[in-house]
Amino acid sequence: MAFLLHHLLSESAGKYADRPALVCQGHGITYHNLEEISNKIANTLEACGTRRGDRIGIFLPKSIESIAAIFGILKAGGTYVPIASDAPAARVNFILRNCGISRLVSARAQLTPLAKIFQTFPGSPVENIIWMDSVTGTEALPTGSISWDEVMTADGSSPPETGAIDRDLAYILYTSGSTGDPKGVMISHLNSLTFVNWAQDFFRIGSEDRVANHAPLYFDLSVFDIFTTIKAGGTVVIIPDGTSTFPLRLAELIYRERVTVWNSVPSVLIQLAARGKLERFTFPALRLVLFAGEKFPVRYLRQLRELLPGADFFNQYGQTEANSSTCYHVEDLPEDGGQVPIGKAAANFDVFAIDENGCSIKQPGEIGELYVNASTVAQGYWGDPEKTRIAFVDNPLGGGREKVYRSGDLVTLDEKGNFVFVCRKDNMVKSRGYRIEL
Repeated sequence: MAFLLHHLLSESAGKYADRPALVCQGHGITYHNLEEISNKIANTLEACGTRRGDRIGIFLPKSIESIAAIFGILKAGGTYVPIASDAPAARVNFILRNCGISRLVSARAQLTPLAKIFQTFPGSPVENIIWMDSVTGTEALPTGSISWDEVMTADGSSPPETGAIDRDLAYILYTSGSTGDPKGVMISHLNSLTFVNWAQDFFRIGSEDRVANHAPLYFDLSVFDIFTTIKAGGTVVIIPDGTSTFPLRLAELIYRERVTVWNSVPSVLIQLAARGKLERFTFPALRLVLFAGEKFPVRYLRQLRELLPGADFFNQYGQTEANSSTCYHVEDLPEDGGQVPIGKAAANFDVFAIDENGCSIKQPGEIGELYVNASTVAQGYWGDPEKTRIAFVDNPLGGGREKVYRSGDLVTLDEKGNFVFVCRKDNMVKSRGYRIEL
């Protein structure tokens, strides 16, 4: 039987049954209970017709319930598709239709937005909605609704047998597209597990770690937060949506929850350093600060390191299409006018840059487009063979039958052989880690 992402939970539940797997706003759930509830969700999904490979939407705020839903969907043989709970109606409708989502996991806070979406865009493919909390009052539930009480009566001892293999899709994450339509990046169990196994080993994530999950579920940073931590038997500390808007509150949360590993985009860390009054705390537990998704100006990074002297800092570079393919341990910082490198290839990654003449760059100052060759590379874009053909290409250096990912990022090398990001080849920019097509 293939080893799949949800087996990480089952293994840890066997080892750490009574340890906290997830905590959020003063509430927590043990590994045993997370295993049991995710089994109930999986069996509920199977009972309403879910089969291997079906895409299941998650449309609810980040919470203990939303992460339980992830594991339940995977155990049912499905592919989870997270959708921002505050996304515009047109985007939600596009994802539902593009992915052919017939089953959706949601919560009562989303009842009104969903009703408006179904009214504005009739003919939705959604047949069943599983409500992850008790819907009370006089609200009219859509046809095909499955209550939380019904979920809790399902079998929680074991998940259904699905016959899934490691090349089946585990999740589809939607990014922006050059035409304005989102692109659904298809990530298999094998793609994700390759990254998770490397990350847990490289960063030495263990059962005593308390890893902050700041990223939304539709952002690929969440893959590290959730699956790497669960693999290690640690605790995922869920940062509620919107908390980073209040840096003081965020700093207090990191201290109170004894967070040992932080992972986010630099813009959140910049606000934390500028307005979080970090000097009030010693943060004795915090040992790792990981950042990714955008440039981190040197002067702000220097300031943050001074405020958090007990933590090691790492710049993780990567794309949703290939996970974190390079990594840089921040030790010596360049002058303020310089730039933090994106580092060298992670273990089991082949990362290279090709110049305009088709040659691999070798020396500092040479500029080329970055390519990634690894088993983390996505299967392509859901329902879009043309964009898949452009981004996932034959290896320009030859050898091997697997496709490599053509990133569109131009890079150079520093004197130590680290890659340094230069710019994009197209008109894409990033804001708070999100891709924006101008």
